[in-house]
Amino acid sequence: MDRTGWIVIIACSLGLFVWFDTQKKSIEKQRKFAEQNRENSQTVNPDGVGEEKEKKDSQEDKAIEPIKEQFVTLSNGVAGWTFTNIGGGIKTVALKEHNLESPETVEEKGLKTASSIILNKHSKYPIGALSKGVGKFEGLKYEVISQSKKRIEFRAESPAKLQVTKIFTLTEDEDLGEGYIIKMDLSVKFLGESGNINLNDYFLYAGSASQLKDGNSRDLYTGFEYMRGSKDKFRSLSYLKKDKEDIKGKELHEKLQWIGVSNQFFSTNLYVKDSYESSVWANRFEVNSDQYASQGAMGLPQNINLNPGESKTWEYEIYTGPKSYQILKRLDGERKEIVGFDRMPIFGFFAEPFAVLLSWLMNVLHGALGNFGWAIISITVIMRLSIWPITAKGTRAMKKMSKLAPMMQEIKEKHSNNPQKIQQETMKLYKDYGVNPIGGCLPLLLQMPIFIGYFAMLRSAVELRHEGWIGWVNDLSLPDSVGSLAGLPINILPLLMGITMMFQMRMTPQAAGPNQKQMQIIMSIMPIFITVICYNFASALALYWTAGNIFSIGQTWASKKFGKEVELKKIDRKRQRLPVGAPGAQPKSSKPQQIRTGGGGRRKRR
Repeated sequence: MDRTGWIVIIACSLGLFVWFDTQKKSIEKQRKFAEQNRENSQTVNPDGVGEEKEKKDSQEDKAIEPIKEQFVTLSNGVAGWTFTNIGGGIKTVALKEHNLESPETVEEKGLKTASSIILNKHSKYPIGALSKGVGKFEGLKYEVISQSKKRIEFRAESPAKLQVTKIFTLTEDEDLGEGYIIKMDLSVKFLGESGNINLNDYFLYAGSASQLKDGNSRDLYTGFEYMRGSKDKFRSLSYLKKDKEDIKGKELHEKLQWIGVSNQFFSTNLYVKDSYESSVWANRFEVNSDQYASQGAMGLPQNINLNPGESKTWEYEIYTGPKSYQILKRLDGERKEIVGFDRMPIFGFFAEPFAVLLSWLMNVLHGALGNFGWAIISITVIMRLSIWPITAKGTRAMKKMSKLAPMMQEIKEKHSNNPQKIQQETMKLYKDYGVNPIGGCLPLLLQMPIFIGYFAMLRSAVELRHEGWIGWVNDLSLPDSVGSLAGLPINILPLLMGITMMFQMRMTPQAAGPNQKQMQIIMSIMPIFITVICYNFASALALYWTAGNIFSIGQTWASKKFGKEVELKKIDRKRQRLPVGAPGAQPKSSKPQQIRTGGGGRRKRR
């Protein structure tokens, strides 16, 4: 990569750093907000309802406590769902193929087995429970009507004479969703003898998502998501405005398709087969001083009034599994958006296609090589080879610019008091020697979307969890720490990344320009700057960047060793304007002379 192009890298990296810093501050503010909500929970009514209704709801919630909780489990090859009769929904989900601890951690701590990833473990409400507003749940005791290995049916009756029936059915491992989807049929029936009941205030709880470990800043991606219609509305609590710490469930959404809660690698998603108009609510709650979680719910269809004996039924799909693009892309409702390849602060829209391609290619190469580290290195080599011609062209442009440096310095000294004249003469110099001043930036314009796409893919690549490369790199989704010094982690790959970047920049031709000294200063500190920013990123990203630097060093060496020397020749414009037939002139064109016509016939040209 050329020296001029690295300036844009700095800007992009700074943008990423500022973005992550903003997210961290937003999370801290949300934590303080949650503490304030707890302190004022006795006096504040988030729904704006009167004190009498608040007391009534509180009494209904307390009615849950004396009910004896019972559990029922359904399981397949990839997950186990534990159901509870309190709320009639999924209490927790254990993912059999995804562990909390790595094999190295299990061995180091002397554990017998690794703990499975548990979804919704920090919420006291089950997935699929009925809610009547933000955090206000129906304390219903459900009965198990029927049960088999793949099916369970719950039924309950509310004080308002609303009969609720839920049927949960497991999908086969080979079905869509690869076994992580469980279907839910929800039926409601009004048992009252007179009047009617309105369903506008009822919500279905979608569960909660929490950080995988206490104090893990990489889980800033934890949040709430929803989609209405198609890809026209996506929202996460991580991206809400500062004056909105939660969603109160007041805004109606046409064709509400699905909602979900996610952390960096796993998601719980509630999808309705036939979209409808409704609203959502969501908020964050604190698990402990070092951990928080997000939760949310999806409203039942609006303007539904049930008369005596009348009933309604809706079909839902509940996805509880990894944020794997290869799995989610096959699900209806554009649920692949959960992965968030396009949610990047810079080049997000353009980076998404590259992220999709790289995700597919990484899994293909892993199948062939058996190691994700070597797969990442192979991708890097493939990508660099594919853009080699463009990179070589940019390098030649930079060499020409470098050879123009003395002449540009003369122009600067001659017209030191006239910046406009310096600009005019500089552009004339470029024109006379046929040099494109932005030619060296062309490789960067192509590499930046690739880099951002790589970053977007690697940050949420659940495939990399607990996957090592060589030696000390035993988890590509985490920094490759080998110890600590004065309380700071020692990460090898980011240090190698910075060192190789320094070597690469020393070998790269220096671009000429009026601000050459300032550029040299910037380029000298840039490796340190980028190393600091990427120091605690996933080691997969540092591995990719280091491999790219080594490839660029080899490419530059090969160009100097075997490439032709760049010649700087002034264009003879007088020769270009010589008469036809003159020595050195351009040959006469063989194209027949056109006959101008007009009016009603042929006009003889004079």
